[in-house]
Amino acid sequence: MITDVRRIQALRQLAERGTVTAAAEALGYTPSAVSQQLAALEGELGTPVTERQGRNLVLTDAGRLLLEHGSDALDALERAHTAVAALRGEPIGPVRVGSLASAAASIVADALCTLLAEHPNVEPQLSVHPLDRNIEELQLGTIDLAVEQSYALAPHSAFDGLEVTDLLTEPLLLLSPADTPCRTVDDAAELPWIASPPSAACRRSTESVAARHGLSPDYCYETDDHFATMRLVGAGLAVAVLPALALLHEPRGIRVAVIPDATRTISAVTRPSAGARPAVAKLIEHLVAAAARFGIDSLVP
Repeated sequence: MITDVRRIQALRQLAERGTVTAAAEALGYTPSAVSQQLAALEGELGTPVTERQGRNLVLTDAGRLLLEHGSDALDALERAHTAVAALRGEPIGPVRVGSLASAAASIVADALCTLLAEHPNVEPQLSVHPLDRNIEELQLGTIDLAVEQSYALAPHSAFDGLEVTDLLTEPLLLLSPADTPCRTVDDAAELPWIASPPSAACRRSTESVAARHGLSPDYCYETDDHFATMRLVGAGLAVAVLPALALLHEPRGIRVAVIPDATRTISAVTRPSAGARPAVAKLIEHLVAAAARFGIDSLVP
């Protein structure tokens, strides 16, 4: 009989991430602690649940079968915790948040401050993940709430099966050097461009903006760091398409033009079982209020 749910959690993280080190990092454990959990799991079951394949550990047939049923047990346990917390009614305990950097520096920071002022027994934990990773962490159960993005010009299905609360919608901007300003996307046709890596949603949105104008830009610079992008544009090296929240970096030497009918929406996303917890639900309320206070129009010249 399995006596510790953390052993199932360790197995699930190993299955998703492929190495003990990566699983340990996701869980906040040491690698040796994860190895001990897996060894204890095998001892309780009397059969191996992992086997080595090159440098990685992979699940055996027994491990995969256990994970299939064990994941249901983890989900049921989360629902049980949620029900008990809801019965008490008081927002309390840890709330694990994964956020985009631009949202963390604005809406999320504001919301966490007001949440703690109203409910000091809530224990927020914030991780600023690389773009597009937050939903993966949410589905793996390592965070309770993701503050994520969706682009009107690059729709996706990543939020399917999850609870979504839209926080704000902001325009996409064409940023160009002040010395060679671009009033429209067409003006940037012959200039170098900066964009995020090809797998990122914001890159797909940038490509959609360009395609809508019949352009095939030369992407000479690749970064998902808004601050680095602003500095490269300000130095006169290239143009870029970024959402309005990027202007929090107080750009210098940059001309800003709003791109018509191109927007990004920032949303709070939870698993249904987590979103009902009082602490998570209250944080969503504070995120909505913070977004309403945040004047996007004041950022755009």
